[in-house]
Amino acid sequence: MLWRAAPILSFAVLCFTAAPLASSQQLAFPGAEGFGATASGGRGQRVLVVSNLDDDGPGSFRVAAGSSNAMVLFAVSGVVHLRSDVVLGSNLTIAGQTAGGSGITIADAKVSMTHQHNIIIRYLRFRGGIAESPKVSSLNLADASHVMLDHLSIEWGRWDNIQTNGNSYSTIQHSIIGQGIVPQRFGCLCESDYLTLSHNLWIDNKSRNPKGKGHIQYVNNVVYNWGVDGYVGGHGAEPHYADIVGNYFIKGPSSSDNFIGEFTRTDHVYQSENFVDLNRNGKLDGRLVQQDDFEQMKADVVPEPFAKPDVPVRLSDAEGIVGEISRDAGDSICRDAVDQKLIEELTSFGMLGALIADESADGGHPLAVTFTPIKDSDGDGLPDVWERNHHLNPHDPSDGQSIDARTGYSHLEMYLNELATKRTQKNKSCN
Repeated sequence: MLWRAAPILSFAVLCFTAAPLASSQQLAFPGAEGFGATASGGRGQRVLVVSNLDDDGPGSFRVAAGSSNAMVLFAVSGVVHLRSDVVLGSNLTIAGQTAGGSGITIADAKVSMTHQHNIIIRYLRFRGGIAESPKVSSLNLADASHVMLDHLSIEWGRWDNIQTNGNSYSTIQHSIIGQGIVPQRFGCLCESDYLTLSHNLWIDNKSRNPKGKGHIQYVNNVVYNWGVDGYVGGHGAEPHYADIVGNYFIKGPSSSDNFIGEFTRTDHVYQSENFVDLNRNGKLDGRLVQQDDFEQMKADVVPEPFAKPDVPVRLSDAEGIVGEISRDAGDSICRDAVDQKLIEELTSFGMLGALIADESADGGHPLAVTFTPIKDSDGDGLPDVWERNHHLNPHDPSDGQSIDARTGYSHLEMYLNELATKRTQKNKSCN
């Protein structure tokens, strides 16, 4: 049953999420959902190409990603070892699916969106590692707004893998948030207003899977091998709201029985169709979570959800979502050895998994697999062969930015969306 396609639940279950999408709202890409789904990123803007793995200078990730009003593409694969933190620009798309070979990993420092807005990032790995300052995260969304993060691997953060304090109207979906390292080993301090967390794998984090403060929509996540706690309430004086729907909590070798914890009566929780498996018997055979599970943790369980994003979140049954996430979460176009190991832990259903001190437990970064970029004569991000197949001019640099009237996406976005679909279908291991 685990490996079948996840069935969609009835409209009666789904209707809490939102009214239908208004025709004037363009999705970030097909499949974008939740509060950040309509971010436009760098749509129609200039193309910047990351052509080397240097920390700084022409062709570097730092220069490209620090720019505003841009589409960032990759003509290289491997690990970018940062010597200091990087702050992203606004109105920005970072398209990791253009990195062939083993893809791109951003390492050794924090990538931050502080005070930025309208950002789309897909198919990258962010792994801070032990070289980071002791109190930073691998990816920081502090005070950022309208952010869409999709198919990322966010790991090896020293305080939390992700921090979102002050963030608003954003989505993190189809990602792996795991293996937080010393001193804290936490998943996410998600202190946000209107943040959707959907279809993610939270794995090998001591706690905060996430810590939900503000307004959190938490749908179809899988939490595996937490240490002290799985999902953690805001447990503060201010009111916090969480819709916790259709998730699966699976105990691993490092886990206590507290798949949820640290709630107070200021945590207003709507919960439905969640499952928990605490027996560690190598099979997925958990039980339905009850209202009483949350009430025993002192949460205020409410009868109606709060979350009504303009773009609803697709809701699958909790058992089906485990198989879907094992196939698709993270930078799944090309899973490296680190992410493959995490998926093997998940599908052991309690038999494998451990909290780690630092990345040396995984042997560090896997060796990169290189690739040869496809010819793009006019530098608009579109390969010549794709342009000819779509009746565009390989020598006109403006047609990549132009908007296709039929789809509402730029021609470059159409290529990027197609590339993500085709490469994901080929998949998976890049080692």
